Amino acid sequence: MKERKRKLEKILIGVIFFCILLVFGMIIYDKATVNNEYGINEKSINIPIFVYHNIVNDKSQIEYEYMQTTKDDFEKQIRGLKDFGYNFITYGELKQFKDNEIKLKKRSCILTFDDGLEGVYKNAYPVAKKLNIPFTIFIVVDNIGQDGCITWEQAREMQESGLVTIASHSMEHPNFSELTVEQAVQNVNDSYKIIEEKLGNQAIKVFTYPYGLYTEEEIVELEKQGYIQNLTDNKINKSKSLDLNRLHRCYPLSDSKYKILLKILYRSIRYSCISYPLSVEIYLDKW
Repeated sequence: MKERKRKLEKILIGVIFFCILLVFGMIIYDKATVNNEYGINEKSINIPIFVYHNIVNDKSQIEYEYMQTTKDDFEKQIRGLKDFGYNFITYGELKQFKDNEIKLKKRSCILTFDDGLEGVYKNAYPVAKKLNIPFTIFIVVDNIGQDGCITWEQAREMQESGLVTIASHSMEHPNFSELTVEQAVQNVNDSYKIIEEKLGNQAIKVFTYPYGLYTEEEIVELEKQGYIQNLTDNKINKSKSLDLNRLHRCYPLSDSKYKILLKILYRSIRYSCISYPLSVEIYLDKW
């Protein structure tokens, strides 16, 4: 009995030692290859698209965690992602990657903001300039210049910096699942008509569905119109199945850089194995 126990202990120690070596080996390999670049068909990489709404001054201004993040937490997150080797790219670069025109670093991501709220200009934009980070703002066109939202002058200033893309989040933020296909297309086309009247021609046209709601017919028709389309479902984009008309986005909330990294890994595994209904996926972020 004692001999059997000793053998089991040796096996257990061996397994633990092997696991430790494996983890260290993976860490060393990751650090050695973090700046490697890959074409879309060369290696499967995860490409998270992060979605924020408003960046506020302090925690006293937070009403809903998914809607507001403090400027201090936001800067820590961006610096943390950079420390982990993440390279912030634009939708234009993502399209070039999809078209096999450029390669992306193993850790690439996109930064986005919904609604066009003024905290993005006041608190996120200065961080982006300081750290040289590109991002996209999806504006609700009818709200521009209204209380709590950015103005067209601020939008133009950010766009002219070369860091910020102004894109559409619709005319007035309706529920697209309740619109006809014709109404949906007209809404998006009208929004871009005004954006281009105010800010000039937009080389890349990206649309994000309000509330994350849509119909498949709308996606198909807007694809014909040449729009890149965002969903909001907390999934992670995988390069080898990248669909520019069904781009997934996820919430960093106020999480630490370590929790963000763990969530990327968790969601990458989870949504590769199990298919969830849209009602479960929207705003799924409870842990």
